Amino acid sequence: MNRVEAEHRKKDLLYVGANPYYMIDPSMRSSIPYLVPKASHLLQHIGRRFLDSLAVKQIPLHTIIVTSVLRTEEDVARLRRINGNASEQSCHRFGTTFDISYNRYHTVAPPDDPNRRAVRNDSLKFILSEVLRDCREEGLCYIKYEVKQGCFHVTVR
Repeated sequence: MNRVEAEHRKKDLLYVGANPYYMIDPSMRSSIPYLVPKASHLLQHIGRRFLDSLAVKQIPLHTIIVTSVLRTEEDVARLRRINGNASEQSCHRFGTTFDISYNRYHTVAPPDDPNRRAVRNDSLKFILSEVLRDCREEGLCYIKYEVKQGCFHVTVR
């Protein structure tokens, strides 16, 4: 129901802080960075496959940005007041769902690298959508394309 109750459930969840395969959006305020183990593994799998796809295509490396993870009932109610897309029956309440931005990415190259921004976000979005399509076709997850929020809504199966 709330953040205090969520603290008591952390033993059933995995922390999903930034790692080499993805980055947690630093402005994320409506979520707690925890997922059930199966969803956490899926997130890491998607991030790793995205980097592998970039490397195979010889595109400068970028990591995906996670914009939402676990939400309490209170988080959902608060979010619904400011976000018309937020559902009262949000899957985020179960720690099985996360959102990945499709219009922002974290560049891995150093700031002075001339290839740092040699790729457009829409090209990265296309590659991410290929990775997600493959994961969906393998029966790993459900995917929802969120137009207004600029993200892919991913729920583990």
